[in-house]
Amino acid sequence: MANPWAYGIVSETIVNDASCLIVIRKGDLLTTFVKLPYQLIVPLPVRKDEILDFSDNQWRTMESAGLITYDLTPDEVGRALDLKNEHPALSANDCFCHVTAESLTGILLTGDALLRKVASQSGLEVHSILWVIDELIAAGACATCVLKHALRAWQSDDSVYLPEAEITRRLARM
Repeated sequence: MANPWAYGIVSETIVNDASCLIVIRKGDLLTTFVKLPYQLIVPLPVRKDEILDFSDNQWRTMESAGLITYDLTPDEVGRALDLKNEHPALSANDCFCHVTAESLTGILLTGDALLRKVASQSGLEVHSILWVIDELIAAGACATCVLKHALRAWQSDDSVYLPEAEITRRLARM
């Protein structure tokens, strides 16, 4: 599939947190993920976080497909700090993702349970990485063998926390 931004078919914005980007990479889906017809955003502080450890080539690949690094305004940083004060268990990057999704009226993509809860209570649309699998299937963005490989990789990775029943259900549907 060609770059969806080039054809004006981008439907919505997805704000990505670090955990989802890491899981996407672990499933070898970076180049597939960017084929979705969404404007993909990563807040600048999240991109700069050493936990991501993406190569320059990986960032260039995603950027050439349309990934945007979003630099929060001073007001947005202030709102993120306020959110952090309200919910001290959230990380600063969680708060930056929340505020970015709120500011851009975007979908928040996260694997963090507390961030999902806080964002949902704030009225944000929130999804996890398994939703990405469903969207890739719906978009016909890749062969099912690519998605099966990702699901199996996540299943066997002890650092990836996804519901086993949901992975099994998706594998059975393919």
